This record gives sequence, C-alpha cells and structure tokens, in this order.
Amino acid sequence: MRWTSLGSDLFCPVAVSRRPGEITLCARRANGERVYREWNGGRWSRLHSLGVPIARNIESGVTMPVEWPLAACSSEASRIDLFARSSDGDLLRAIVSGETWGDFECLGAPATTIGGVAVPLGLVTAPAACRMGDRIDVLAVGQTGELLHTTWDGSKWSGFESLGLPTLQLGHGQRSVPLSGPLAACASGRHRLSVFVRGSRGDLMMKQWDGAAWSEFVSLGWPQVPDDIYPAIVVPTPLTGPPAACSWGADRVDVFARGPGGEVLHKWWEGREWSEFVSLGMPVSGDAEPEPLASTGVITACTWGAQRLDVFTRAVDGDLYHAWWDGRWSHHD
Repeated sequence: MRWTSLGSDLFCPVAVSRRPGEITLCARRANGERVYREWNGGRWSRLHSLGVPIARNIESGVTMPVEWPLAACSSEASRIDLFARSSDGDLLRAIVSGETWGDFECLGAPATTIGGVAVPLGLVTAPAACRMGDRIDVLAVGQTGELLHTTWDGSKWSGFESLGLPTLQLGHGQRSVPLSGPLAACASGRHRLSVFVRGSRGDLMMKQWDGAAWSEFVSLGWPQVPDDIYPAIVVPTPLTGPPAACSWGADRVDVFARGPGGEVLHKWWEGREWSEFVSLGMPVSGDAEPEPLASTGVITACTWGAQRLDVFTRAVDGDLYHAWWDGRWSHHD
C-alpha cells in the first residue's frame, strides 16, 4: 500500500463526501487559517482559504474562537454540517451549502441546575457527528467524562442527554471510567449509529444505537503484535491515537486508528463479526532509500459509496497523506 502527499502545513483534517466521486477536505494551517480543497473528476483542486474561523452567538452577538478538530457530516442535498467546540465548551455549527461556506453559530452547551439557576458545564472534547436522513446526531464528552448526545430532527435541536460512562471489569466487580479522548461516529443504514473512542486501557471501545435503544460500551480489543522475547507469541498493545470511522451501508463499518508503531490500523464490520486490526502501513519518504514516516496527527476517513474508502493522516515529516481503497489499497499518481 502507498500513500500520496497532499502537502505540508495542514493540520487536523476532516474529510466528507457529498456525492459519489467527490471529497471535501477541510484543514487548519499553523496560523489558524481554515482551508479546504476538493477531489472531483480524479484530481484535487487548489487550496481555498476561508480565513480564521470565528463563531457568533446569535442572541448576544458575542464572537468566540473555534477550536480544532472539526466534525462533519453530509446530506443527499449536497449540504455539509460542520461542528466544533468553542474554548468555553459550547457546541458550534456551520453549514456548507453548494459553494457557500456559512459562519459558525453557537448552539449552546449542556447545563446543570444549581439553586434554580442553569449553570453551563461545557464540552471537554471536540464533537463527533453523523447523519441519518433528516436527523443529525452530535456526541461529545462532558465535564464529568460522560458521553453527551443531542439530535437535530430536521427542524430543531434536542437538549443534551447523558449516555453515561463506560464500565471497566475489575475482578468480580465493575468500575465506571470517565471518557477522556476524542470520539468518532458513523451511521450505518438509516437506524444504526456507532460511536467509537479509545478506551482507558488503549483498546477500541464502541457504543451503538439500534433505532430503539443504546447499547452499553463494549471493547473491540487491541491490535496484536509479536512479543519482543518470543516473536511466535502475539500480545495486545494499546492504540496511540483516537479512532476515525465511516460506513457505506447497513452491513459495513470501517474504523481507523494509529497503532503502537505509528502505523495506520484498519478494523471493519461486514454484518456478522469484526475483523482483526490490519496494518495499512505508513507513508514513506521520497529519499533514495525510502524511510517509513509514522503517523502523528488526527486520522480522518470518508466513503462515497460501496467499495470506496479514503483515509488521511499527517506524518512526522509534516505532510498530510492520502490513501484510498476501491477493492484494493492504492494511491493517486
């Protein structure tokens, strides 16, 4: 498998597809500038600048900075919804309609009531988002480490609800463990929603909505590597980065994360069971004697239809790299 460089000075990428054969890739530059480029007709466009993103509170008119990374989901009407967290923990949203990129607006934050007064608590991680028809689900981690959830039903937003904490089995008992890392979410079909996070032990954790109820968090395990002393024996090793997820249909979910050696790992569901973690390797340098370049930043992934996956990662040389799968892993010339 090979990776293609998309250039340097691109951080915290988020990728989403609005139509078959198209990808919109949004990223941050070192100066905070938001830029995007699009894949269409078999090639990438030039970079377009959107300036440094600022969010506005509609009621007060107060502006606030937008934190990275962003989350994105798309609709069949070629619309993209972008979500972010403000520095104060508010949920922010911007809409991309056609070629028009809207400004970020503040949607508020979860709150608790103390003495009859609503006290905002704020989000502590960047949100994750996915779309099922007219419905948008947004998930993030709250101040006490619980999973928070809000939905858009096509006309209005619900309030935030807590989906609780994962539990860790300790001997004959269980202990609740706060979430601490970024989330990934994807919809598979019109009724199933999967949320992924790196667990406290470095394993891949998942929670699902089946159209009627939420499951508990379950562990999907760890990547297995040969033991240093007895290579014939494999041992579990922790993931070293947060997951990314996408789905092209009701019976398919693909999850990507960074492995212990800086490689990009892939795990998938095909309707019956989860695969093992499979290494997609690393980008390599263009030197006369190529060297592997470990992944260091956020991994993002998207799909525009069955049998198509696009994965992006930033490597130690500072470049953003892209690989794709259409039945086999390849690269763009």
